[in-house]
Amino acid sequence: VEPNATIGEIKSMFHKSHPQWYPARQSIRLDPKGKSLKDEDVLQHLPVGTTATFYFRDLGAQISWVTVFLTEYTGPLVIYLMFYFRVPFIYAPKYDFTTSKHWVVHLACMCHSFHFVKRLLETLFVHRFS
Repeated sequence: VEPNATIGEIKSMFHKSHPQWYPARQSIRLDPKGKSLKDEDVLQHLPVGTTATFYFRDLGAQISWVTVFLTEYTGPLVIYLMFYFRVPFIYAPKYDFTTSKHWVVHLACMCHSFHFVKRLLETLFVHRFS
């Protein structure tokens, strides 16, 4: 490996020889219990001599941050609406799919739904994840 190679390049080389571990799943360390090296770290700037031993750790399957936030915001929206629409497996049969007469209940549902739909749309169209 060249002295000006980055950890990201080493991860890519490791991925070529072991395709089951893609770069986002890898953790490369100088010490078995040390911190993971960043992908931008250059070998010649690391505190090692002419030879170095790297320790590999499998981080497990990784999901994107978009998936995390979509799940995080969809859950409260769906759960609230299940109670609002009084689905039969939560309420007794005589109350299923009935609506409240009070306007504040409808206003709260609109505000809650707007809030989480706005967050979902922001996650999809505004925020940049890297």
